[in-house]
Amino acid sequence: MDEIDSPEWADNPRLAGWLAAQRRAFPAWADENDGDWDFTPASLDRLEALIRSRFADWEAVHGAAGTPLLTVAAWYLGETLIRRCGVMWRCSPVPPPPDAPAGGDPLVTYARDSLTEYELDVLDDLDERLEYSMPLLDPAGAIRSLFAAPDSRLANAVDRFDRFQEWRRSLPDDIY
Repeated sequence: MDEIDSPEWADNPRLAGWLAAQRRAFPAWADENDGDWDFTPASLDRLEALIRSRFADWEAVHGAAGTPLLTVAAWYLGETLIRRCGVMWRCSPVPPPPDAPAGGDPLVTYARDSLTEYELDVLDDLDERLEYSMPLLDPAGAIRSLFAAPDSRLANAVDRFDRFQEWRRSLPDDIY
């Protein structure tokens, strides 16, 4: 079992506190940003437009990491994927050291225990060959990436998780 699949990554005070803070902040955030946010994939284009309208470049959005605008936006992106794709929040129970290359932000992915034994076997084989892996997204990183890669889009996250669901449906269901 990878660390991200451990119960500690699914349920810990660090994750619970972050999620609770974003849920509490969301109503005011929504009101300040034209209200009527519905957690649909179509709303991600609107979220992207909001972020792009507030920041000029990667340095500006990176410098604003941790602000309510961006943390609630990251939560909203993750919650949209949860509602659409059935993924779950995951987060290291321990904050990363200050000099770590990654920020240790909450992630969304599928719980491995939600997959069948056959799906896991096929996925592990593909992952070993570096052909395919289970989707994982750092919503805060995806938002910052809007400014790092010109073709980056928040809606691409939905596409990746949808493709994974299509892959799952393509597998025979009576193998084991």
